[in-house]
Amino acid sequence: MHSKLALPAVVSLLLTIASISDADAADGLLEVYGQIRADVIYDDSRPDAAQTPTFILSEAPDEEDRSNFTMHPRLSRLGVTFEGPVLDRLAAASMSGTLEFDFQNGGRESRAAPRYRHAFVNLSWSTFSVLIGQTSDTISPLFPAANGDTLMWNAGNLGDRRMQLRLTYQSQGEDLRWSLAGALGLSGAVDQQDLDADGVRDGEAAGMPSFQARIGLSYPIGARRLSLGLWGFSSSEELAEPIAGRASFDGRAIGIDFEVPLGARLLVRGESWNGSNLSDVRGGIGQSVNPLTGREIDSRGGWIELGGGPAPSYQAFLGYTLDKPDDGQVPDAGRTRNTAVYLANRFTLSGGFTVGIEVLRWRTEYQGLPEGSDNRLNAYLVYGF
Repeated sequence: MHSKLALPAVVSLLLTIASISDADAADGLLEVYGQIRADVIYDDSRPDAAQTPTFILSEAPDEEDRSNFTMHPRLSRLGVTFEGPVLDRLAAASMSGTLEFDFQNGGRESRAAPRYRHAFVNLSWSTFSVLIGQTSDTISPLFPAANGDTLMWNAGNLGDRRMQLRLTYQSQGEDLRWSLAGALGLSGAVDQQDLDADGVRDGEAAGMPSFQARIGLSYPIGARRLSLGLWGFSSSEELAEPIAGRASFDGRAIGIDFEVPLGARLLVRGESWNGSNLSDVRGGIGQSVNPLTGREIDSRGGWIELGGGPAPSYQAFLGYTLDKPDDGQVPDAGRTRNTAVYLANRFTLSGGFTVGIEVLRWRTEYQGLPEGSDNRLNAYLVYGF
């Protein structure tokens, strides 16, 4: 019942906002944006979820046909950004915010449920800003070009979206710039982990938020900028009833991100990380704690891609991703390695239309089970506005 009511309510809200006077629109206080997107996907072996894949299911060697076909418009998106008034009582802070929805939240295929992706308010001064609300994690700020929904999460790319309080300092200048950001976030926002099944998320039961921080540097190279980032993550979880003799668990990660221009039309970018108990930030192939040993599962990984094109109308991205948990810490039937090689093609047409064709060779290995390997073809059409 709730999902049936939610979509009309969201549409009504956005139509009401869009009807604000022309004077307000001319002042740049409000902007409605979005995209209409249709995806067609074929897998010759089945992932854990056809529309939102993060790994490939184990398959016995004698199984011949595990193909899967799906098509959907769930990544269509609608959002509103606003520029609020200058707040004189807060040292002339400028207020802004974003509210954004898509439709990848379950429901029947003909009755998809909306979900909010971003919902935050930001207060900014000349070099300092304070954000509160849901948006992307501070760590792992880059995204691979392939797999536009789950962004190679649990396959090498960390980070997601969550409720957070973030403080950011951004230096000014044309040449060398640096930034420092720190955030307190909701633990369990992604994995919803409740190992003791007491109805309380283990991260919330710890009585403290997770912490993320990143320091970044950028420098111009021609018309583009080289950027480097160093970041870290930590979290705590508490159980009411111990498992394998333990009731407290910690999560941690340290990583880097980089973007390096190679001339005017090419770019190499990626991320590398190492950590433990990372399911809430999309690491460890979605595995956090071994329930038999009570030990956090260590993992390492990252991704790298080379992208660009001969003209703005065509770009291609060749990439590789890896998430590699420690074999000795993963239980029987657990996932021990998740890799993908991909080629993502984007054709930008006139009038805001983009056609994408992505090919992925994806493999997931298991502890004591046959691996899963998949050739995935994803074609899509996007109209952005």
